[in-house]
Amino acid sequence: MKEFVSQLSALGQSGRLEIFRLLVRAGPDGTCVDEIKRRVKMPGSTLSHHLDALTRCGLLTAHRAGRFIYYAVNWPKAAKLIRFMTEDCCAGLHKTPGASPVRSLSANRLSRKITRRHGGHDE
Repeated sequence: MKEFVSQLSALGQSGRLEIFRLLVRAGPDGTCVDEIKRRVKMPGSTLSHHLDALTRCGLLTAHRAGRFIYYAVNWPKAAKLIRFMTEDCCAGLHKTPGASPVRSLSANRLSRKITRRHGGHDE
């Protein structure tokens, strides 16, 4: 539970959420700090602080390639957070009179699909 609280807290700040969403769109390889800075338009020290917070809580990974640092979404951790947030989705809805059936993927299938799509392995 502590890990999920930390991750949700990190995403609860608009700048960090913007960075996370940008890296989701970047795909499994992520993107370099210079590109992130260009796209989110924030001072380098602020960006560094936000990237550090997202990495510390496990939602991002970082790797160096030459003189550049690349950040990417940690897909297994992100999928685990999504699974946690949606594991009780629609609980009991099928028992509610007049409720329409839900035709979406279950939370577990959704998180496995996200993990597979982005080359991660579910933890």
